[in-house]
Amino acid sequence: MTEPGSGEEKKTIAIRVSPELRGRLDSLLQINGGSVNDAGIEALEQWIASKLTDPNVRAKALEGLEAEERALQARRKALQGLVGGNEAAAERPSSRRSKS
Repeated sequence: MTEPGSGEEKKTIAIRVSPELRGRLDSLLQINGGSVNDAGIEALEQWIASKLTDPNVRAKALEGLEAEERALQARRKALQGLVGGNEAAAERPSSRRSKS
């Protein structure tokens, strides 16, 4: 969904909350103004910011990067095996041009 005039695509997120939490949210929105959407965006931004400063999250992210790198290396090795095992093999097709 694209917001009118924003030029930026937006994704919809639906969450389920207790009636009590929804009531508190509605009461605060009446006092402060704004929308449920605004409150949700603010809450998500704060949650993400807090997670990004968590050392455990950083450690897990680094572990994920390392796992992706290992998987990429394994895939690269498998593909190199298909084309002859080294970079020179990848260059062979271009060196087979006929001389005219």
